[in-house]
Formats: sequence, structure tokens, C-alpha cells
Amino acid sequence: MNEKKKIKRSSIMIIITLIIAVALGARLFFIQVIKGDYYASVGTGTIAKKVDIDASRGEILDSTGTPLVYNKQTTRIVFDASYFPSSEEHEARADIIIKLIHFLESKKEEWVNDLPIEINKKGELVFSENREDDINYLKSDKYLNLNDYATAQNCFDALKDMYELDAYSDEDALKIASVRYGMVVGAFSVPNPYVFALEVSDETAAYIEENRAVFQGVGAEATTVRNYKDGTLCPHLLGITGPITAEELEEGNNRDIYKLTDYIGKSGIEKLCEDYLKGTRGEKTVYSTSTGEISSVITTEPEQGNTVTLTLDAGLQKTAQNALKKKVDKLVSAGNPKAAGAVVALDANSGAVLCAATYPSYNNNSYTKNYEKLAADKSAPLWDRALMSGYAPGSTFKPCMAIAALEEGIINTSSTFYCNKEYEVGNITLKCLGYHGSENVSQAIDDSCNIFFYNVGNQLGIDRIDKYATMFGLGQATGIELPEATGTLAGIAEREAAGGEWYIGDTVQAAIGQSDNVFSPLQLANYCATLANGGTRYETHIIKTITTYDNTKNIVDKTEPKVAYKMSIQPQNLSAVKSGMEAVGGPGGFCWDAYKDLPVKCAAKTGTAQVKEKVNGYERTYDNGILITYAPADNPQIAIAQVIERADSGSSTAEITASLLEYYFKKNSTSKNSSSTNNTLLG
Repeated sequence: MNEKKKIKRSSIMIIITLIIAVALGARLFFIQVIKGDYYASVGTGTIAKKVDIDASRGEILDSTGTPLVYNKQTTRIVFDASYFPSSEEHEARADIIIKLIHFLESKKEEWVNDLPIEINKKGELVFSENREDDINYLKSDKYLNLNDYATAQNCFDALKDMYELDAYSDEDALKIASVRYGMVVGAFSVPNPYVFALEVSDETAAYIEENRAVFQGVGAEATTVRNYKDGTLCPHLLGITGPITAEELEEGNNRDIYKLTDYIGKSGIEKLCEDYLKGTRGEKTVYSTSTGEISSVITTEPEQGNTVTLTLDAGLQKTAQNALKKKVDKLVSAGNPKAAGAVVALDANSGAVLCAATYPSYNNNSYTKNYEKLAADKSAPLWDRALMSGYAPGSTFKPCMAIAALEEGIINTSSTFYCNKEYEVGNITLKCLGYHGSENVSQAIDDSCNIFFYNVGNQLGIDRIDKYATMFGLGQATGIELPEATGTLAGIAEREAAGGEWYIGDTVQAAIGQSDNVFSPLQLANYCATLANGGTRYETHIIKTITTYDNTKNIVDKTEPKVAYKMSIQPQNLSAVKSGMEAVGGPGGFCWDAYKDLPVKCAAKTGTAQVKEKVNGYERTYDNGILITYAPADNPQIAIAQVIERADSGSSTAEITASLLEYYFKKNSTSKNSSSTNNTLLG
């Protein structure tokens, strides 16, 4: 053998020796360090294992500290992989599962059924509705490895074969298969117990604990479930939680934070503040002896999620919802089955959302159970009209037009236009609702004179109209932390982008809040607040503070008022516009009947917007009622906007705003009196 071959062979032997040494070293490290506790315990006849402790989710409060969303103590049933029959022991697993199911069903208690297959009223196996992702996963090579066109019956037959369920009726076999499916999807293992039932009675939990010999590896454990103090209170804003999906688990570094058994925020505040609310899981070591004795020691305490405090006032929100429902229900009873609406109230000097109500609505506590029915409801109760719907503003747009015309020098506070009920532009004749004669800007706002604003709109032109609408935040996001509609500002570019053509008649129609103008109730409320405070537009916000859950209540985050835009409106111009709005809310004004008994003076602007829709091929029109209001008129604190679909006019909806203002100022008056009394007592 030559020298080169000897060197080559020696090198190979050295490399092999090094690989073996590294492997042995790694194994020793695993045994002595990573699994040291485990093997040490085995040597003494005791087995130790690490088990995660789920953390409670943080609470959500209103601005006064009233709980809106909290955790309710309950008991759930879980499978422990250390003692539950192995995945190959199909008969033993099926026996335990079906006994558990029959027992819970006899007690009329629910168990987790995640399989997207069910038996319909005809006794046929069908796929569950709205479960496409789950159905695709079931058929995929990750599970059953069936063709895309496989039927529910095909999937069920494959499940029966996989889990050896021929001895059971189809109904029982489907139930067992559902649990086996859930165990796979949830990655059932020692660190990942399977949650069989989310919430059971103490009686059911005690029975299962007493019969551990029958229910091998099944136990009851204390936990918390999400609960809404009043499930009907602002469900669109609060949102819901739900089981994390496989797709969500793969996002970012979620695998390091979550398990497949975790629940996460799916919408609303629950989703927005997920990182703050989720909490940090703890850990315990469970010791089991050869004689069957089990004990545990908590090594790391779980930390509950942070507390999220909103700017909402629960009482004002409830008042808004009740008033809104009353008005819409009245319209439905009067023959307007598609009536609906929304109302939003803001702090006029900070942009804080005080309430945002939508109707029709739903109950968060029964959302999951009633989801399919809610999703199919043509009244769209799941849709957040307050933040996501867009409406033509009608005459509520006129104060914006007035500011634009005054600031641009088109008119002054004394300028007048003569209203004889008709206005000709191009080859069309537009109408006003009355013969108002000669009117200045304040009078035109009070009477809502179309002719006055046709004139100023024509002279301003669409570009300058949009310039001021943009300053007031119309047709753009308000800045709220939740999803919102941006709306649309009528204009040449917008029309041409949609394949249309802009005419001069569109400009004067836009000037009275029609044409292509579409704004959300939240935008209208912020526009009203900007008028109220003299031209400072704030970004709207709904998060007040985020604090730690412990007794220290340390502030983790806090929202300060943020100015989005500050207008420089000449005092006399602002005064003229406000004077017209005060007349609308004052004696003899459109809203006086509703506002006359309130403890403060109000400034308002009504609007009626004509909407067209096609029904069975025929075009029909209906009116939406729009109203913006701020109060007190001389020192604005609150700004309110509402849109009621299929209401005759904005003034006919004023009773809603009156309810909110009555509550708001009565509460503030009581609060101030209490504060004054307390200060006196404290000396």
C-alpha cells in the first residue's frame, strides 16, 4: 500500500471517530442536561414530565373600568397522552371516546366536534357548510390522501378503515372519528393535551375523575373561558376569539408562542390587541410513581394577559343601541323591512370614540352557535355599519360647503342668494324643498336651502369642494385602530376611474352631499367634531390604556390625542356656520321637538339622501336619514353622527341623538356633583 492510500485511510478513520465522538457527546448532553430530571426520576421509581400551564387572557374594560370582556372560571375535560391509549390501540381509544360522548350527551353537555362531516335530516353524510379549508385538509395527503372529488361518504369510509370503526353504528363511528380527527389536527402528545370538552359541570367533572379506571388518560382541569358581560354590547367592536388555525400557526414566529389547542383573537379588539391580551403560559412538573401516585409542582407561574381599557362608555353604548333598535324596529313595523342604521359619538376635543352602535346586530355569547344563521341573514347583522358602511351625507355636507365658500371668498357672512325652488344648470333643472327667498349662509344652513348651495358649489368647482372635504377628513381613514371604510369623495378622477364622465350638474349635486359622495358614520362624526371644536381634526381612537394585570397596574401603552389636521378658519366664518347649526337644534329648528327638553343647547344639521337600488330589474329609490349634532353649542364636548337607512329624513331620527345627549349630560352632571361633594367632605 502506498503512502497516499495510507494517509487517505487514516483521514477517513479520524473523521469517523470524530463523528462517533460528537454523536456520543450530544447523546450524553441530551441525557444528562435536557432529560436529566427525567432519567434521575426514573432511577428512583418516579417519572417526571414538564406540562404547560395555559395563561388567562387579559380583560377588556370600558373607560370607567366596567368589565366588557372577562374570564369565567370553568372546568374542561382533557386527554393526557402519557396515559391515554396509544394511536395504534384503536379499540381502546374508541371505547373510551364513545363512553365519554354518550355520558356528556346524557347530561346535555357539549363536546368538541371539529370534523367537517355531518349527517343531514335525510340520514345522508354531507360536508358541513363554510368548512372548505377543513374539508380540503381532510382529503389531502396530510390526512386521508383522497381525490379532490371525494364525497363525504368516501371520507367517512376512509375514516372507518383508518380507525377500525366497523363495529359501531354510523352515528357513533362519525363521533369517534371526529375526536380522532381533532386529536391529529391538535397534534395530540405529552406537551399537547387534547381538549375533549371546553366547559362541563362540576358533576360531570367529578364523575370522570371518580372513574379514571374506565376513562384511562382522561381528566378534568380548571381553566377559564372568554365571557362577555353583555354579549349584545358592541359585539362588532369587541370581536371574538377562536381556535388557532394551522395557517395562523405558521405565521411569523407563532409556533414559538402558540399551540394548536390555543385560542386567539379573530376580530375586533380581541384581534387588534392579541399581543397584549394573550398572556404568557407557565409550566409545571408532574411526578408519577410506580404505585400510581401523582403530584405536581409549578415551576413557572403563568401570567395573565394585560388589561385593555377602551374609550367607550358602556352606558352610552347601551343607550345608543337601544335607541337605534327602537327607531329601526319602528320603521320595519311601518313597512320598511330593510331598515337599518348606525350611530357614532366622539369626544369633540380628542377624537376618542364614546360609542359606535350598529343595528341589526347580534350576541357575542351565542355567536359561534348561531354563526350560520347570522351569516345567512339578509339584514347583515354581522356587518359593522358604523365603521364599514358608506353613505351619501345629504345636507349634512352643507356646513363643509359653507366653510369652503366663506374661506375661499366666494361669499361673505352677509352674501345672499335668492331661492325660488328651482336652479338651472346645463340642460337640467334642480329643485329645492321650499321657496326660501333671499337667504344668507346661516339661514341657508338652518333651512337647508339647496339653491344657496347649488350656487356656491357651482362657483367653487369640484376641486375646491374636495379640498375642504379632505380637510374635514371626509373620504379618508379617520385613524381608528380597527378596520374602517375610507369612503369616496365625488370628483372627476373618481368618476373617470369608474368609466364614467363628469358633468357640471355633478358638481352642484356634490355640493349638497349627493353625486358620488360616500362617507362612513364614523367619518361624519369626526367631521362634526372638527366643526364643533373650531377646525382641529383629531385621529379617532378607541384604545385608552393598556395596563398590566397585576396590582401595580403599570401602564404598558396609552393613547394620547393626536391632531391629524388643523384648519385656520376665520372666526366670523366659523361663527356664521355654527349660528346656522344652532338654529337647526334650537327653537323652531328641524330637531327642536326632540331636543327641547335637553339640559344643554345643541347645534345640528339634518340630511336626507336619495338612494337608488334595483329590485327585480326595476330601479327604485328610497331615502336615508342623516344627522350630525354637537353639544353644548357654546362649549362642545360631544359630537354625534347617525345614518338610518330608509328613514324619511334626518330630523325624524333626532330622537336617537336626544337619548344619547340626555344620558351623557345627566351622567356628567351627576359625576360633577359627586366630585364636588367628595371634595367638600375631604375639606
